[in-house]
This record gives sequence, structure tokens and C-alpha cells, in this order.
Amino acid sequence: MISYNAKANNDEKNIKTVNLNHVSIQQFEIIIKYIYGGIVSLENLDNLFIFDLMLIAYEFLLEELAMHLETFLIETKSSWLRLRFSHVFQKSFQNEDLQELQKWCTNNIVKNLDKNFDSEDFTSIQENALIALIKRADLQLEEVKIWKRVRMGNCLKS
Repeated sequence: MISYNAKANNDEKNIKTVNLNHVSIQQFEIIIKYIYGGIVSLENLDNLFIFDLMLIAYEFLLEELAMHLETFLIETKSSWLRLRFSHVFQKSFQNEDLQELQKWCTNNIVKNLDKNFDSEDFTSIQENALIALIKRADLQLEEVKIWKRVRMGNCLKS
């Protein structure tokens, strides 16, 4: 954990604390190198590591780095994203900054509608993800069927 004390106006409320418990040493080193050097090498990095690094970059408000990682994953690692679709889908809709990844996920759902709609993961779909999906004009599924599936998921949660 890192604390920063900004003594503007001698106000105790200016103490900022950043929790780094979920950030690995390797991820932290890459972020520091990016902050001071502006360069990140993605060679020999695991796809899940890159995905988590993207989430951390958004958390630390390193928008340029985060967007670069998001684009990199979509353009070069789409097969991995499909293999980890449930995880990617959930994480992308937990963070409103992941707009491109959200679009990629909803496009993927529409392309593989029957497979995705019938999966157990669909019953736990987040509200904002469901709204994004329903707003799609090219969705070839009756709204009634969607709502029945969502209701079933809510019953399972209870």
C-alpha cells in the first residue's frame, strides 16, 4: 500500500492511499517503466497477464496504455478472448472504460447467439451488458425469450 500526503491547506483529507495488493511486482514494474519511459514490451507476456495489466492501467488512469492494451488484445488475441469469453465479458462490463472490449463482446454474442444464450453464464449477465445486448438492432432473438432466461437466472440466485 502506498500513501501520499498532499499538504495543501494543511488538510488531513488530502491523504491519498492506493491499494496495490492485487498488483503483482511484474505488473507494477511494467507500469513504472511506462510512466517514466512511455514504452511497454508485450513480448513473452501471458495473455491473462496482459488482460489484467489493462484493467490495472484503467484503474490507475493510464488511459493511453489501457487503450493500447485493449486494442492489442482485440486485434491480436481474439482467439484467446473467445476461449476466456465468460471472464472477459464479465470484466469488460464491470468497467465502463472498456468500450471497445464491450463492443467486441456484444458482437461476439450476436454472432454466436444460440451458444452464448444457452450457456449458464448468461443467467448471471450484468444489467448494463444485458441492456447493451438488447439495444442491438441485429439481435435475432425475441425479447420475451431473453427476459424468461434472465428471470430464470434471478430465480437461481435467490
